Amino acid sequence: MKSYTDIGQFRNTIKSVRERHDYCGRDENNKARFKHDTPYPTLRFRGTVKLHGTNSGIVAWKDSDGNIERYDFQTRERVIDINDLPDDDNYDFAKEMLAKDYKKLFDGIEFNESCGIYGEWCGSSIQKKVGITHLPKMLVIFAIRIDDVYHNIDEFPQLISEDERIFNILQFGTFEMVIDFNNPQLIQNDLIELMLQVENECPVAKYFGIEGRGEGIVWEYINNDVKYVFKVKGEKHQSSKIKKLVTVDVEAIKNIQEFIEYAVTENRMSQGVDKMKELGKPIDETTTGDYLRWVYHDVIKEESDTMVESGIDPKKIGSAISAKARVFWFKYLDDNVYNL
Repeated sequence: MKSYTDIGQFRNTIKSVRERHDYCGRDENNKARFKHDTPYPTLRFRGTVKLHGTNSGIVAWKDSDGNIERYDFQTRERVIDINDLPDDDNYDFAKEMLAKDYKKLFDGIEFNESCGIYGEWCGSSIQKKVGITHLPKMLVIFAIRIDDVYHNIDEFPQLISEDERIFNILQFGTFEMVIDFNNPQLIQNDLIELMLQVENECPVAKYFGIEGRGEGIVWEYINNDVKYVFKVKGEKHQSSKIKKLVTVDVEAIKNIQEFIEYAVTENRMSQGVDKMKELGKPIDETTTGDYLRWVYHDVIKEESDTMVESGIDPKKIGSAISAKARVFWFKYLDDNVYNL
């Protein structure tokens, strides 16, 4: 399986850019060495509209003779079993793609082992409270990965088939931002301003004549085998109650309970439900443990730097995270499962 890269926060990209720049090999104990002796780079990022749907992909695989032997339909978490449709699908993604001429998306693309085309399967009933909810389902392609290397999608004009509701994210406009990683905080207000424009009026929905809220912007830099990507989402879609874009106000997180309020938001817990569905897990009491573990690990993954700055021990917050997530989970089951 070739999953699409997780998209982190701006602060995660700042850390990645600086660490890559300062990396100078490993010592005799195989420990990474870093040395900051030259200025950090200034990079030009391209922004595209972030769509509120479900991450989906089609991956073509070649055999030893160089012939395509199969196509996999994926969520971010797993390969969909096309022999077990519709039970193993993800909002009918595989079913609807199989009814289209999806193979032509790969026409003319040279690769040795695998080629993955990734996009957002969105519209209709997939998500709520955004402009594109009022549109029929569609795949909006935003990335291509050839033999484990990401490429700019504008190099591949075949990544579109409008008559089959397969679109390219570049159709809906792009943004540009030059970021000086010596002083990245200087750009944060510009990032927020553009995000608010998209949140107030989704450019993709507007393209189709629909008014409605957007989710945010994905910012991406690709150069050869180097890829940096981060998201800036509106308040309605934040997984954390972020008050600053680059850094979190550590003083505001004075104890564990304040941290839980900051990090374990309704949107993050709702995202956990979606992940259970993507994984093909039953949405009932039997998967409570799986759901709680996902929420815990997602908080740890995205907020580890905040915990370090705040002096919070990840081992001591598990029960508090579970307590809040458990209430949400069982309320969701009561509202959406048991009352069907």
